Amino acid sequence: MTKLVLMVFILVFLCPALYVAAVYVTGSTRFDPAEWTSASVENDRVYRWFQKGGSSRLKGVAVVVHGLNLRPERMGSVIDELNRAGIDVLNVSLRGHGGNFAWNRELSMDDARLASFRNVSYRMWADEVRGAYDRARQRASDRKVPLFFVGYSLGGVLGCNLLLTDPDVAYDGMILFSPALNITAKGYLLKPLMPFPNIVIDSLAPLSYRANEGTPMAAYRAVFEAVADFEKRGGPRLNIPTDVFVDERDEFISPKDLEQAVVRLGLDRWRIHWVQKGPDGRESLSHHVIIDETSVGRQAWHRTAALIRRHVNPRETAARTSGD
Repeated sequence: MTKLVLMVFILVFLCPALYVAAVYVTGSTRFDPAEWTSASVENDRVYRWFQKGGSSRLKGVAVVVHGLNLRPERMGSVIDELNRAGIDVLNVSLRGHGGNFAWNRELSMDDARLASFRNVSYRMWADEVRGAYDRARQRASDRKVPLFFVGYSLGGVLGCNLLLTDPDVAYDGMILFSPALNITAKGYLLKPLMPFPNIVIDSLAPLSYRANEGTPMAAYRAVFEAVADFEKRGGPRLNIPTDVFVDERDEFISPKDLEQAVVRLGLDRWRIHWVQKGPDGRESLSHHVIIDETSVGRQAWHRTAALIRRHVNPRETAARTSGD
């Protein structure tokens, strides 16, 4: 398989962040990436706090985890809605994304980030999510408010696996966007390249979405391991109030298999919300990317945002936690 053919294959079928490839992005979400640093209360390479606005009381705390090769700040629209709902948010930059990389004076920041991306592992990312949980749990406990987990794609499976593997972990609810709890058969065609972790697949995705120019095989291997871990461990501990947003035409995961898993695992407290991209959704080539108005369109995002705010509403949380 030539490099060009392989690149086209990846752009069409695989990496969530690469689905926005070759699409010209116009317009913007309310969240301005240029304000990322100034908006942060805690300037950390891995964890950054975004506090709720206004003078109303704190209603909850949430951990937010991005997708593969996605800029952590692209979760800004989700963070914005959570803050509006009175939720303090701890946003996570997984290794190889954002500022979470080994700094090297001999390399540019982009090259140093990609070098770190070549050396990631499932366990490394899982530990970073656990670190976020510990920080967020402490704040939620101190303030006596609920704790939520919010994850997109890779972030979704990492959050679920943390709940499944650590008996000390507990969320009051989850919000998952295109969670990578399974991978389509086409996705597994990359497996023969797993012995070559340093190979990087080129990306044509817009700079506004991608964390790196390409995605190394080491990162894909970590994703496959995370999915395999979920398939092995999936069970009743997942049955907490959970809203799942997914497009029926998702290219990376199988919505049908997701529905079947919800039934098979007895997850009767999970709600699947089908996202249908509008004609103004600029990322029309991708049905996996559904995290902001730019990707799904104004009307679809307005509905999604309302459901996010409803999910973290104290009355909604109390009702769904009690099983009503």
